[in-house]
Amino acid sequence: MFYLNCLLAVFAGTLIPLQAGINSKLREFLSSPYYATLISVAVSLIAVAAYCLIARFPLPSQAAISALPPWAWTGGIVGVVYVFMVLLLAHKLGATALIASVIAGQMICSLIFDQFGLIGFAQHPLNPGRIAGIVLLIAGVALIQKY
Repeated sequence: MFYLNCLLAVFAGTLIPLQAGINSKLREFLSSPYYATLISVAVSLIAVAAYCLIARFPLPSQAAISALPPWAWTGGIVGVVYVFMVLLLAHKLGATALIASVIAGQMICSLIFDQFGLIGFAQHPLNPGRIAGIVLLIAGVALIQKY
């Protein structure tokens, strides 16, 4: 099951440059990164809402919603910022440099979350292998961007 989940994660990863390219063209067509972001996020909302209605998922209870910690409401804002930043940078960096840079940022943030067990992640302390991996990843990003 672990390997299947890894394959699904790889598939999800293939969607990131696709989304970046589509949203970058949307920005170009509309001449506005703001409206391109709005359309991208609105279509996402409509798609998820339609799926929830078709699948007939029960609504969360009022108690569950009331019990959410304040930070739990910020995921949508983070998503909008990500879509907007990628939309602005895709045509400037190209797919490879953009995604390599995004992955480097993800890895650095992930190491911090794992080190301290933040926002529900299991704690995995830093070690020489993890540090070497991030250094090599950042070196790879630098090489991709330079050549």
